[in-house]
Amino acid sequence: MKRTIIAIAAAAGLMLGTAFPVSGLGQTQVTLNCTGGTSLTVVLDTGALTSLTQAVQALIDYPAELSCTLLQVPAMRFGAVAMALADGAFITGGGRIQGDCGGGASFWINLAVNGHNQDGRLVGTVNGVVPDGQCVPAGSFKSVPICVAISGNRAYVTSRVTETTGSYFTQFGVVAGSYHRFSFDDNGNPSETATPDRVGLQPAGDDPACADATNTTGPFKNLVNGNITIHQ
Repeated sequence: MKRTIIAIAAAAGLMLGTAFPVSGLGQTQVTLNCTGGTSLTVVLDTGALTSLTQAVQALIDYPAELSCTLLQVPAMRFGAVAMALADGAFITGGGRIQGDCGGGASFWINLAVNGHNQDGRLVGTVNGVVPDGQCVPAGSFKSVPICVAISGNRAYVTSRVTETTGSYFTQFGVVAGSYHRFSFDDNGNPSETATPDRVGLQPAGDDPACADATNTTGPFKNLVNGNITIHQ
């Protein structure tokens, strides 16, 4: 199965313009701009565009301190799509997963992820936030990717933590300078499937090895609310 190495940029806000159809293809060309100056222009079919729109909307609904815009770009003639978009693989989205407080109670963790190649380099962020007022201490982390691998509907991410607040994540060794591995499954648009997207989180300490199936647990937490879009 084809594997694509990309990067991560985090997001948690959305501004939608009117996306233009690509003439003759039944597809739409859009540009995704995210905090930190990252930008990606891609041509998507209707299903992928719906998924991406839902994914970025989820980053508004379950914020992780970052912002993104999904905007229209000019329509193109049939012969003009060319191969410039061949490097258009990306992962983007967010939402929230549940943690266990014990005694039948639970708490929420918000996650935000969005990434791609830009100018031949890895760009972006992966963030996590535990909001205040729950059964566990609040906290957050920000991280930048060092590698991402996409295969089918699964993505593996390794990031380097740049900042933490509060005490929730630090109790698991998630501190500035440490590494974190993630796994994501894109199981389709929430409005069209009963199978939720899934997420795996695995602190990696001082080990910068790129995440894959040999060293990283597969996704084990349902994304209870939100959407992750993985596109090759």
